[in-house]
Amino acid sequence: MNKKKTVNENEKTFSDLTNLVWFRDGDDVKVGENLPKIMKGEIHTLDVKEILSGSQYQTWKIVIDKNDKIYLLKSSRELK
Repeated sequence: MNKKKTVNENEKTFSDLTNLVWFRDGDDVKVGENLPKIMKGEIHTLDVKEILSGSQYQTWKIVIDKNDKIYLLKSSRELK
């Protein structure tokens, strides 16, 4: 039996970056595997359009970049 995956055209997907560390740099968010790699310049930059936080618990951050790609970040992994 061959099952086809149904695609809901209204369904959005996101990239799970919860295992990575991150920090805000002006309007951008910089994401990397760990602090030593970030210090070496091994980072991915998200060109932020919007950041969403939970209203009651702020455990997660949802970042939407200017290309409307969505990323999930863990608040406790933020470098301050």
